[in-house]
Amino acid sequence: MIPSMVVDLLMQNKINYVKLFSASDNVLEAFSMTDIGLEITMPNQSTQKMKTQADVNEWVVQIIVRHPNVHFMYVCIGTQPLSTRFFNQTYPEAIQVLDWMQQALNLMNKSEIKATMSHFTDVLIPAKKPSEGAFRKDLEPNITKSCQILQSYNAPIGVVIFPLVNVNDLFNGDTEFAFLENNSTSVFKDGDKTYSNVIEVMYDMFDVALEKVGCPNMTIIIDAIGWPTDGIKDGNIPNAQRFYQGLAKFVASKKGTPRRPGPIDVYIHNLSDENKINKNAGSFMRHWGIYKFDGQPKFNFDLQGLGRDVKLVPAIGITHMPKRWCIFNDRYTSDIGKIAYNVFDDEVKYACDTADCTALDPGGSCSNLTYIQRLSYAFNMGFQKAAQSVYNKSCYYNGYGKIVSNDPSTPSCTFPVEILAAEIPNFTGYAQSLAHVLKPSSISLMTAVVQMLYICFTLMCTC
Repeated sequence: MIPSMVVDLLMQNKINYVKLFSASDNVLEAFSMTDIGLEITMPNQSTQKMKTQADVNEWVVQIIVRHPNVHFMYVCIGTQPLSTRFFNQTYPEAIQVLDWMQQALNLMNKSEIKATMSHFTDVLIPAKKPSEGAFRKDLEPNITKSCQILQSYNAPIGVVIFPLVNVNDLFNGDTEFAFLENNSTSVFKDGDKTYSNVIEVMYDMFDVALEKVGCPNMTIIIDAIGWPTDGIKDGNIPNAQRFYQGLAKFVASKKGTPRRPGPIDVYIHNLSDENKINKNAGSFMRHWGIYKFDGQPKFNFDLQGLGRDVKLVPAIGITHMPKRWCIFNDRYTSDIGKIAYNVFDDEVKYACDTADCTALDPGGSCSNLTYIQRLSYAFNMGFQKAAQSVYNKSCYYNGYGKIVSNDPSTPSCTFPVEILAAEIPNFTGYAQSLAHVLKPSSISLMTAVVQMLYICFTLMCTC
């Protein structure tokens, strides 16, 4: 899917704010002359390359100054650079880059663009009450320095909240406490304030922690929030729809939290699934999209928060590959009792090492398949990942694979067919591979993530 098609999808859905996790030239050009406000990201790895103010100045020239007709709003330094929940290391270099970035923007008469930084809630100590909120001692010096830099430039700070993860970590897996309808038995009082959902808890806990390090009353953006639709218990489409509808009403109400009443800017994570996200933190991390891989919405969603049964506008112009699937060859069904299971399991591992088999995980949409169906699902994911290539024997699997034209999907488990990649992103200067396009703010409320995986720019590409 070419960048202009993605921008059209955003505009048709009246999504006015988007976050790019680093951007290529042709992606930024697609946003040129539109009213869509962008938050772009300097990737964690790029922050390590910034050794001087001059390095950051050059980055700003290449990414921002060269695109004068793009509506830049924020530059986020790193992707949760101090978090260890979803990454193998931290990036403390990002703190100095944060200061250099705002200086570079000011130097080039771009002071209306603010440098910012966001953190996942794992930077907080484990606590259940907002009043107990505090940053981890090992991170406190860097977070203190970063919030002081942001305060000096009157810039916001971001918090990343994944409610289903938070309730599993802190509230004994009480999924109901992750929703906003106030139906949970985990409701509690903290002083004179009542907390009925984990979103308000984590937001206010982050606010208390900031106050304790000398950064009170900062503008806090929810820089990412979402609900996975596969690969984890209670991570499914009906729950995601319920969550987003409740979140939209919450944001539209502008009621805020018990500690911080008033409107909150919120970025939805995210527009589409991402099949190249590292699985170390859980395969469900690949399945946050409100759109399916082919640009079709997963569920109805009223972005304005009015509770209407509104259909999102689908992507136009998506082309699927032929309706062909790779499955386990039933001629060898009898072999399953004669040959060690690890032989077949090795074939599944071979397919799933590169393809996305999240749906087979416990709690996933395909976790209830029979053994043969699981083999077929894995074979097909590898086959589609290889663009249905016959020449490289992508459906061979030691002779156990077979290409068919009849859809092997079950009522609960979809065997996908690949979509065609349409464009190769054009990278220049300091631009890095585009990992997403995502999210919004409070006015239009939500937004999204688009992504480039390998050399394709598409809504969930398995190429």
